[in-house]
Amino acid sequence: MLPQVTITLTRFAEPDALVAEAIQHALAQTGVGGEVLFLEQKQDSPLTEDYFAPGLLKLRIVRQRLAGLSAARNLALAEAQHPLVLFLDADAMAAPDWAAQLAGALIDPAVALAGSRIVPRWPGAPPVFTRASVLRDQYSLLDLGPETRSYHRVVGAGFGVDMGKLPSAFRFDETLGRRQGLLFGGEESDFCARAAALGHRIFYVGSACVEHCIAADRVRWRWILKRMVYAGHGRARVGGAPAPSGARTLGDWLLLPIYLPPYAWGWLWGRFSAPKPATPAD
Repeated sequence: MLPQVTITLTRFAEPDALVAEAIQHALAQTGVGGEVLFLEQKQDSPLTEDYFAPGLLKLRIVRQRLAGLSAARNLALAEAQHPLVLFLDADAMAAPDWAAQLAGALIDPAVALAGSRIVPRWPGAPPVFTRASVLRDQYSLLDLGPETRSYHRVVGAGFGVDMGKLPSAFRFDETLGRRQGLLFGGEESDFCARAAALGHRIFYVGSACVEHCIAADRVRWRWILKRMVYAGHGRARVGGAPAPSGARTLGDWLLLPIYLPPYAWGWLWGRFSAPKPATPAD
């Protein structure tokens, strides 16, 4: 019997054509059964179940305005009809066997999360600063090669979780993650850290590939420097040391004087704006 999965995605402001392409890739997955769950937040969206040609999976659309990405993911976990829940970004195009490869990794009883190999689709020639691993990470890219291996985190453009192995109330922290158009992050790292603390393993699955479409406005210095502020904020909130997905390159060191100040500013912002723990009553 084919593994049964819920593939889910939502959007904030991605254009209809791009979202439709991502949904079509999800519906065309082979080697799995189940559903594609699209959480539609656009009030006047033309994307309905009838908009799409029948695929190998069933499409279900839930229309609801949500406070942010973590809230959308938590709604998906509550709505999912199957414990294997696979997350895609609305601008991520999954290879035909992406879901089957992640489901295969999650068969291991010790593995609760499995992340994808995420490669870019640039709007033109890749900008020079993408030679720095730290800056490539800001585009939700992850390419550790084609093999499967243990890893400490997943990246949000494409990953899966077996909720049958986690507590029923296990959810994403809604104080983390993108919301209201702001580039907050850290929700996947926090989710992974809490799952690992329960004794579960996290795999990177290089054979499960998605192509992440990079919008033209995100290849400008203004966007990447703003993103570094939020990256620092997320690191301060989650804790621990920065951990680039790739080995540091010459580009990382040459660009350090440019990206370190906004990252440090964001870290200070996150460090001193974090909610204070409650003090027990005497």
